[in-house]
Amino acid sequence: METLAGKKVLFLFGDLQMGGAECQGLLLARHLHEQQGALVQVWGLGRGTGPVAEQCDQWGIPWQAVPLHWGLRRRLPHLIRLAFKLRQLQPDLLLSYTKVPNLAAALLWRQCRVRCMVWNQADAGLLLEPGVLHRYAIGRVRHFIANTASGQEFLVQRYGRSRDQIRLIRNGIALVPPQQNRAAWRQQLKVGSSTPLAVMVANLSRYKDHKTLLQAWRLLLDGWDSRDLPVLALAGRFDDQTAALQQQAEQLGMSGQVRFIGSVADISGLLQASDLLVHSSISEGIPNAVLEGMASGLAVVGSDIPGLHEAVGPDGVPFLAPVRDSRALAELLRRLLTDEAVCRQQGALMQKRAEQQFGRERMCQESVAFLQDCLGNCR
Repeated sequence: METLAGKKVLFLFGDLQMGGAECQGLLLARHLHEQQGALVQVWGLGRGTGPVAEQCDQWGIPWQAVPLHWGLRRRLPHLIRLAFKLRQLQPDLLLSYTKVPNLAAALLWRQCRVRCMVWNQADAGLLLEPGVLHRYAIGRVRHFIANTASGQEFLVQRYGRSRDQIRLIRNGIALVPPQQNRAAWRQQLKVGSSTPLAVMVANLSRYKDHKTLLQAWRLLLDGWDSRDLPVLALAGRFDDQTAALQQQAEQLGMSGQVRFIGSVADISGLLQASDLLVHSSISEGIPNAVLEGMASGLAVVGSDIPGLHEAVGPDGVPFLAPVRDSRALAELLRRLLTDEAVCRQQGALMQKRAEQQFGRERMCQESVAFLQDCLGNCR
């Protein structure tokens, strides 16, 4: 089996901002850099720097911003520039994450003397299309990693890829120590020590479903029979839906019970300050934020989608609501936020599952084994 020591490994992300795919990629990048002796680099296909670059600096991993515009008029010159840089580097392994990096890498890798490319399918295909370009690009790829069984099935059923080409490797998580304790976080959020606090950790983009969550929160508040009204904290980068969601909360008359707190470095501290994790989404793989909440001992309420099924397992499925069903979501939130015993029991079950199924070392070891197999088949 071929060693990864001394091999040039390039991680290709959409940009240098931090999302779930980037978190997973960076965990593996660090492992390859520190434990396997690989020559790792990270490129982001966007302008400017971000948390990914800051993390790379801490770990001594070189990084670059290589802007790539995917619009029709500017796509070709940007792809040519990326191809030139790839041909200069000639990586042994190219690992791409999310739609645009996956497609760009698939189109270019063979012509750029890249020895082996691995496509990471981190969702159930929400952004991919059945058209000619996407079919052609995916047809050029030999090796895939899917973090969910649904993502694996998507590649098989829609694009006819062989299951032998797709390795199912579920996400791994590693919680860092909190920077602030529960009391400090609650003081920062202006939430009382006994006030029920639910949190959703996800960038405020159209790919999530914060809108349904806010509708459910209004229904929850309408039926709340205590003066100590619960608070919802929305943590995540302020993306394209931020203004609309803030306006929605205001129009629903609950600005005082919703906190828009933006990107958070101290996720561990925020989770420890919370009583419940909620994740409202339309389609995705296994969300890192859900796994981190589980590892922190939080019960999970979320959307009934395949990625969340795989995350929470049989014990957690009863607390998943149909997609875009605000009433069902509100009832599940109400049940856990008003029944401390059930909420605590669910949290313990989720924590046990996170420890058993989603460890960082397991993910890294499985990934290394697959990458070694890929290199062996790309001679």
